[in-house]
Amino acid sequence: MNKTLTISVLFFSTLLCTLKAQISYHKLQDYENKAKQYEAKGDYISAINLHYFISKNDTLEIGKNSLQRIENLLPKCTAVIMKELVGKWELKKKLDLDYYSNIKYTKFIEIKDHTILFYDTPEKVVVEINLEDNPFTYNDFGGFPSLKLDKEIWTFSTRKVSREKRLCLRKHIDKNGNIVGRIDDRGALINSINREIALRQEIDTYYIQK
Repeated sequence: MNKTLTISVLFFSTLLCTLKAQISYHKLQDYENKAKQYEAKGDYISAINLHYFISKNDTLEIGKNSLQRIENLLPKCTAVIMKELVGKWELKKKLDLDYYSNIKYTKFIEIKDHTILFYDTPEKVVVEINLEDNPFTYNDFGGFPSLKLDKEIWTFSTRKVSREKRLCLRKHIDKNGNIVGRIDDRGALINSINREIALRQEIDTYYIQK
């Protein structure tokens, strides 16, 4: 599920930013069927992202069905996300600047009981986010799960590299409402060995589980 969650975030952030043209009814049916397949496999994150995409591009029957599926999938998706994120994390590599950001890349992050704590020492909490007041939601840039703090948009995802579990943070919109762009063309490398090596490297700031 770690790999699935990361791939879902990267895939849908690209898909939802590029497919803004008129979508045919037949194509929306294809997306709906694909969402059902994801859901049947237990890949709720991919399913809910497709349903969000459908609901934003159709206001008739298919779109209404997707809104119902979103409502039903949200608790399952939140449970999946929290299972992956809960724990204590230590900063391993800082690959971004945290200017114009409400979130600072502190030495530690702890996620528990609907709360995200950013701190350098247990006595010095820099940022505290209440996930009940700021729940994971959907955004065109980050897909689901995205975290919205005023104008700012973030995605949190996990993946394993060489048995090391990583918490990756990516900022899509800064605190001033400006888009933070990042190109990731590692998957386009033709040589399979070079591609695998490149994909093991992070382009986002990441933490490791303590």
